[in-house]
Amino acid sequence: MAGNNGKYRAGNRLLSIAIMTALVAACGKSEEQPKTAAQPAKTESANAPAATTAQTPEASGLAAPAPLKSLGVSELLKRAGTALAESRFVQPPGNNAAEYYLAVLDKDSNNVAARDGLREMFPMATGAIEQEINAGQLEEGKRAIDLMGRADANNYALTILRGKLDLKRKQLDGEKDKLQRDQDKALAAAKAAAASAPATAAAPAGSPPAAVTPPPPSAPGPAPVQQAPAAAPVAAAAAPAPAPAQAAAPAGSNRDATLVTRVSPVYPNDAARNHQEGWVEVSFVVSADGKVRDASVVNATPARVFNAAALRAVQSWTFQPRIENGKPAEQTVRTRIEFRL
Repeated sequence: MAGNNGKYRAGNRLLSIAIMTALVAACGKSEEQPKTAAQPAKTESANAPAATTAQTPEASGLAAPAPLKSLGVSELLKRAGTALAESRFVQPPGNNAAEYYLAVLDKDSNNVAARDGLREMFPMATGAIEQEINAGQLEEGKRAIDLMGRADANNYALTILRGKLDLKRKQLDGEKDKLQRDQDKALAAAKAAAASAPATAAAPAGSPPAAVTPPPPSAPGPAPVQQAPAAAPVAAAAAPAPAPAQAAAPAGSNRDATLVTRVSPVYPNDAARNHQEGWVEVSFVVSADGKVRDASVVNATPARVFNAAALRAVQSWTFQPRIENGKPAEQTVRTRIEFRL
């Protein structure tokens, strides 16, 4: 109950900041006077108050985009309020609340609406950044961390996020190395199997033996996934590797379907915002051409929260099909996808 009350109060504070930002923007527009020859316009450098703790774009190396520099304070505050109301805290680049507020502080470092807006949205922004990191969007995560660092470079939450980003990068690099090692081992095994196969066929007596060139071996995919629970990364799909060519199956041989390309599920925004975790058990058919069809949810916790994300992911998977008596065949596969923050 206390957590729900905290979220309710945080939402009310953000709504108040958005309303105050809109009012300040409206007042700023009404107070603007046309510049005349008798009253020359004052430069922003003459009116700028003393610098505050917020870092300047030059100090951070992240100068505001040119379109933001060309906007006045009132217009920037108005756009910041709209972005805040639409939960565009740090995304997309050039059109989010953080960049609008920072652009206001570049022009007026003591602007109360911008300073309060950044302070109130900081927890929401760090949550959005963590979701980017969990999804494997490392470059976007780093950009957002650097962006919020302009408002508070020493914030402890940003320090934690930097550590998570480094750990995620190492994890993804390790997965790529493991996949490459598995493919190299499979290729070596296929070559050894081809070399040990009979090289000649029976010929009539007295006829010279005919040379038989074995077909070039191909690397099978990674290990089978039937009935094996698989922990999925929580968000955006990793770039699929090219599907290895299927090795010719000896007559009468059998093997289970083998996963070739796995697309990770995208973590639902509502679940990430509410810090929900869970799992989905899905069942599907791997057809004789290695594609997934008839995917359905067998069980899930919590119900219906992650179902759609899990189904979209498995429908993009590709397999080497099951082999029965040397021929491709369909196979029903069941697996469990975990959603963890």
